[in-house]
Amino acid sequence: MRVANTAWWLAALALNCALASPAPAPTPTPTLILRNADIWTEDEAHPTAHALAIAGNRIAKVGSDAEIMKLAGPQTRVLDLHGAFVLPGFIDTHTHFGNAAESFFEVRLVDVAAEPLLLDRLRTAAREIPADMWITGFDLGAAAAAHAHRHGDADFEPFVPSLAEVDRVTPRHPLLLRRYDGAYFMNSRGFELARVDKTTPDPPNGEYQKDPHTGELTGLLIGSAGVRMSQILPPPSVARERIGARAMMHELNRYGITSIHDISRIDEISQTELYHTDVERSFTNLAIFKDLRARGEMTVRVYSMLPLAAWKAYPQYGITPGCGDEMIRYGTLKLLLDSMYMSKPFANNPDWAGVLSFRIADAEDAHRDIVGADALGFDTATHVTGDRGHRMLLDWYEDAIRVNPARDRRFRLIHAWYPARAEIERAGRIHAIADIQPSQLIQELPHLLEQLGPERAAFAFPWRTMIEQGVRITLGSDWPGSFDRNSVFPLNPLENIYYAVAREPLGAGSDQRFHIEQALTVDEAIRAYTLAGAFASREDAIKGSLTEGKLADVVVLSRNLRKIPLREVPAAKVLYTIFDGRVVYEN
Repeated sequence: MRVANTAWWLAALALNCALASPAPAPTPTPTLILRNADIWTEDEAHPTAHALAIAGNRIAKVGSDAEIMKLAGPQTRVLDLHGAFVLPGFIDTHTHFGNAAESFFEVRLVDVAAEPLLLDRLRTAAREIPADMWITGFDLGAAAAAHAHRHGDADFEPFVPSLAEVDRVTPRHPLLLRRYDGAYFMNSRGFELARVDKTTPDPPNGEYQKDPHTGELTGLLIGSAGVRMSQILPPPSVARERIGARAMMHELNRYGITSIHDISRIDEISQTELYHTDVERSFTNLAIFKDLRARGEMTVRVYSMLPLAAWKAYPQYGITPGCGDEMIRYGTLKLLLDSMYMSKPFANNPDWAGVLSFRIADAEDAHRDIVGADALGFDTATHVTGDRGHRMLLDWYEDAIRVNPARDRRFRLIHAWYPARAEIERAGRIHAIADIQPSQLIQELPHLLEQLGPERAAFAFPWRTMIEQGVRITLGSDWPGSFDRNSVFPLNPLENIYYAVAREPLGAGSDQRFHIEQALTVDEAIRAYTLAGAFASREDAIKGSLTEGKLADVVVLSRNLRKIPLREVPAAKVLYTIFDGRVVYEN
């Protein structure tokens, strides 16, 4: 997506980064009061309260009902929360907002192996996507096909949906779905827009499949017929992107999230770079957020983690560590280092020990980038999973500390699945931060023991050891999941808090908990979703706790997570999400 008047935008960005103004003083009369509440502030000086006053976009005062109600004016909105649990707004420290906005128009198909589930998901999509916009989806039936391949089922055949049934649930939307084997399926509205009917000749090397008895189209497109139909889909546009982005902002607020650390990029800078591979895959175009902010539609704060590979260019565009404002801020650069790069091969595959990512030209190139960006004062956040990857990365981090001037560094380890104890101790010594996505443990559990063997598996996802060694933990989601849609990660912080504390799937028995000695406590998990996230982005002076003078980002929950049984935590409801002092979600 391109932004009109690029020169003006970049000049404004540079001015914004250079002259970000301090927060205005709050007005004396509250605009909003929350009373009769059970408040956990995350402020060690005043951890609990029963009421808080918001003036404009700032927290004016936190205290008792009597103290706070004295401040009310004739225009103050008062919410009686009847004992509901109040926390700082959740901060998700790892998202791919652009992928999520794009996936708004897509149906998840990987795990669909029969028509009833497909129709159910199409109904949901048809309710949410505006009429006349295309519904798409990819890799229909991939999981079932992979299962059949693993078990040697030579007779496996993918199902073909009924065109009549698909038309029935998508009467106002054109639809094009891609199957795992490269075939496509189109509904009648799609055929109408493509000007294809039963009399249309098949293209070379392709087929518009027809019923052998009636001669009518079945919806299945083989070979070049499907490829041709995929080429008529409308191109990306700002207008389309805006629809998905608005929906995803609402989705974030629905789960009480008021800030995200997003993997993002600036298209004007991207266009000046010559990369060896798709280094910026799954990086959100920041123009999405700029567009929403210009329209007054931002309901989530964005801490942008820009590509490390372009670190030399950022100062030329006025981007320096910590620049930006309270809506969009910069300061950390992101690198994707490895794909489970291990010191020893996997137990179930003696010929495989993981690899470095395709996004770095070579290890020395990435090393130079980290040291160079650190010299400019940028923090670095690195995707790292394998023990060998951790060792390599910590060598680089320590080298940056050794050769560059001393300063407060907030190096980040993203995911941190399998660090060896020695590397955890090193990470603690440099006060590193680990950005953890608890649902990824649950995703890996079915094959973790087989992959690593019992000795190494016993030290996988070692969150407690990290904390004990001085590593600060943040929590997030990696929402919406893998770029290819094969994995979907839950956005809900309450679900991820459960995984961080229980280390087991939802509904599992306690005997399935994976090395529970490495679990977080509920209090630690709440802090990891609030104040720790603000610390990681160097914004803990303005958000992350319900402290007087900080930004009024608040979530109200139906249950006190600190007092209910752990198994009930995911079922708690978000009653209100307050962003920048105003209610943006109300259940």
